[in-house]
Amino acid sequence: MKIGRTLTELAQEIERQRETRKDYIASTAHISMGVEGDEVRMLVGDDLDLGVTSIAHDQIASHVGIPAGYYKRMLAEEPLLLAANANTWLHKNPVQRMVRSLDGNSRAFLSNSYRPLDNAAMMEAVLPSLVDMGVEIMSCEVTEARLYLKVVDKRINKDIPTGRKLGDGSHCFFDTASPALVLSNSEVGLGALSVQTSIYTHMCTNLAVVRERSQRKYHVGQRQDIGEEVYALLSDNTRQLTDAALWAQISDVVRGAFDRVLFDATCEKLASAAEDKIEADPVKVVEVTALKYMMSAGERSSVLQHLIRGGDLTRYGLHAAITRTAEDVENYDRASQFEQLGGTIIELPRSEWQQLARAA
Repeated sequence: MKIGRTLTELAQEIERQRETRKDYIASTAHISMGVEGDEVRMLVGDDLDLGVTSIAHDQIASHVGIPAGYYKRMLAEEPLLLAANANTWLHKNPVQRMVRSLDGNSRAFLSNSYRPLDNAAMMEAVLPSLVDMGVEIMSCEVTEARLYLKVVDKRINKDIPTGRKLGDGSHCFFDTASPALVLSNSEVGLGALSVQTSIYTHMCTNLAVVRERSQRKYHVGQRQDIGEEVYALLSDNTRQLTDAALWAQISDVVRGAFDRVLFDATCEKLASAAEDKIEADPVKVVEVTALKYMMSAGERSSVLQHLIRGGDLTRYGLHAAITRTAEDVENYDRASQFEQLGGTIIELPRSEWQQLARAA
């Protein structure tokens, strides 16, 4: 499992962001792209001048219908051309959009029906429950894209037979697993607020996300139709009242997430995966897996290295190699995707697993 900030560091950063962020609703008739030096900036109304993050650039490209590759080329090579193209389409058919800003930058360019579910509110809703439950926060982070809390209850554990055998094969290695939870939220429109059931394996300190009974809440609400000018969005107090029922529900989900029956069922899946052999050349199997799940060459190499070192040429071993690779990935968001992919391998239908196992 990749380790991010300490819980204290996370809380400090979230509080800092809460104090400095600002959200606006504006018609695209009042939003323009400009260039200062080589930097493309966003102008909202008459006096709001913002930098633009890579996430916001991607969302602008999608909104105005400029292909991502061409948009990025203009951004790098012809920023004035990009501004002219974007402004043409922003102003041609004006609609209201939400601009989320932080530290002088537009960090998101979203529909005016987007429902802000903020990280600070999520922390306030779930932390008391986690403390009361006595679980351990193993890793946490806030990136430009998402907030993550990765929680394990080590008081519950179960031995899982892996695919590694001793001697004549009559004895096998065991790993110890505990139930885990990944809570995540995006303030910039990159996915839903989610509570994902997971499993933590002690020997390799890996985490795999189990999607089957995970909970998701999309950031969709009522449209903010408030005219043609630029407006600051709802106050934090108003948001807290509006979202109180939702956060109470999320708190209940967290409290019920460490379900022993669900944990035992997941452990059975892991044990079953240890019996699913990799039938083809492991190098080829990893190549097919990397292509299917869009891994880079470096990520593919890391998965293969961990698979061979582990000596476990089974579905369980492939899942473990993928989740172990999460520690090698520099980007925390990408590392979290590898933890989800590890769970995906375990949950693959048999026909899809056989295709991977045979490198078909």
